[in-house]
Amino acid sequence: MTSLDLPHLRAFHAVVQAGGFSAAAGRLNVTQSAVSHAVGRLERSAKVRLLDRRGRKVVTTPEGEILREACERVFATLEAAEEELQRERKRAEGRVRLGATVEFGTSVLMRHIRPFLEAHPGIEMDFVLSHDLLTPLLNDDVDLAIDCVAHPHPDLERTPLFREAYMVACAPDYLADHRIEEPADLERCAVLSIDKGCAWWERFLGTFPKSRRPSFGRVVAINHIRGLITAAVSGLGVLLAPSYSVKGELDRGALVPLFPGFRPLEDRFALYQKSGKARLAKHRILTEYLKELTPAEFGG
Repeated sequence: MTSLDLPHLRAFHAVVQAGGFSAAAGRLNVTQSAVSHAVGRLERSAKVRLLDRRGRKVVTTPEGEILREACERVFATLEAAEEELQRERKRAEGRVRLGATVEFGTSVLMRHIRPFLEAHPGIEMDFVLSHDLLTPLLNDDVDLAIDCVAHPHPDLERTPLFREAYMVACAPDYLADHRIEEPADLERCAVLSIDKGCAWWERFLGTFPKSRRPSFGRVVAINHIRGLITAAVSGLGVLLAPSYSVKGELDRGALVPLFPGFRPLEDRFALYQKSGKARLAKHRILTEYLKELTPAEFGG
């Protein structure tokens, strides 16, 4: 294989990450024809086809996949080398795009990130709040992602963070009207769930032996936690939600907890990042900061 040009490699890598030439051009701030020309030159230099064009989308050939993996390693190494060359500044610098789930990001992350930003003024942070964090992480649209969904991907490094406690709650009037005293009473209630099949409620149901699992009455599906909370406050039924997400409603009495002493199964938040980027100084110090956080909103 002859020498491969670095700008051509960047164009190829951008196309793979973005899934097409037009999107890659937007990332690189160049024209689509310039990206297409660069990739064509790279393929001629490598003497192999690297991409299969399928309409507006492209996928890597087996040879292209080899080069994609090499690009991941090379560009991460170059970014780390750039940091090392600037080490005399004695502080981490650069932009970090941190992804998080929507409810966690709005309810917890924004309340706890300010000390980090004040301690590291050379780091500029942007935030992406989404229910799908794996896709933007693999596509380099975010640099790190805080998620309670497991992502066992070979390109990702996982750092355990906080436990996420859950609770069952409803509005005071709903509690009085339905006389809810024990889990079996949910049979005469409306249960608010992210999904109609109540997979969301497995955190609650999973604590019971199968022979003793409570039955639910009517299930109302609402596909967003904030929607569940608003519905519960409005007296539409009983919800299961992360404890941090209903702290404000509990504090002002809009919701009351059910089944004191009962603790649903917990989720575990983790920080995900591409393995090649984990050694970057800005990533390392952010990872260490997040590992030390024990937000009170999580309830232990």
